[in-house]
Amino acid sequence: MKSNGGYCLIGNELDNLRVVAEAKYGEISFEQLKTSVEVIASFLNKHPRVFAVRVDMRFPHIPVMDDPDMPTSFPPEVEEEKVITRFIASLKSQIHALRHRKGKTGKRFFLGYIWVKEQVTSQYPHYHVVLLFNRDDYGYLGGYANFDAHNMATRIRKAWCRALRLAYPDYASLVHFPPDAEYRFDRRDADLQNENFYNFLVRIGYLFKLRSKVRGERNFGHSERIR
Repeated sequence: MKSNGGYCLIGNELDNLRVVAEAKYGEISFEQLKTSVEVIASFLNKHPRVFAVRVDMRFPHIPVMDDPDMPTSFPPEVEEEKVITRFIASLKSQIHALRHRKGKTGKRFFLGYIWVKEQVTSQYPHYHVVLLFNRDDYGYLGGYANFDAHNMATRIRKAWCRALRLAYPDYASLVHFPPDAEYRFDRRDADLQNENFYNFLVRIGYLFKLRSKVRGERNFGHSERIR
């Protein structure tokens, strides 16, 4: 709904969203869902046209000492708990460099994001991430197939490889863009809760399912709400 303070969802709308999401994904964290909707609402109130990206990011399985018969391990120089922070920082750095080259340094840039960390049967966890862009600045991922393309898909893949301190494009495949990875909506879509926007909210409900969360660790994070 729309309020005097901008776009938001009221209590019964959030409850209904939770019911729909849990019918698809099983039990979810209502607190994470609520916080994420607030992050999206905050971003929409700052930028009336939004480009959102869903992306999955995994860790490598590297044989110890290059011995294929040895168990796999994570690169020792990488601190796993800080890797998502480095990913966000690297993506922002690439975008700021691009904006500088295009002479857009006077216009402030905001990157919205929501992430969750999960682990099921794999040796290492993985991340599901939602990225939010001002669509007047960035509106497309670009082609996924060309790892050398100058587009947002490449920047995201490079950022993850840099966060892991692994060579690009050798490990570019650790980043996966699922089907329907791109969403475009505006403030009017949110106010009316049209099908495209509501499907986006239901889609991100997948991130908050409880069955695969890493317990006892921080498994959820997001960008600051924009004032």
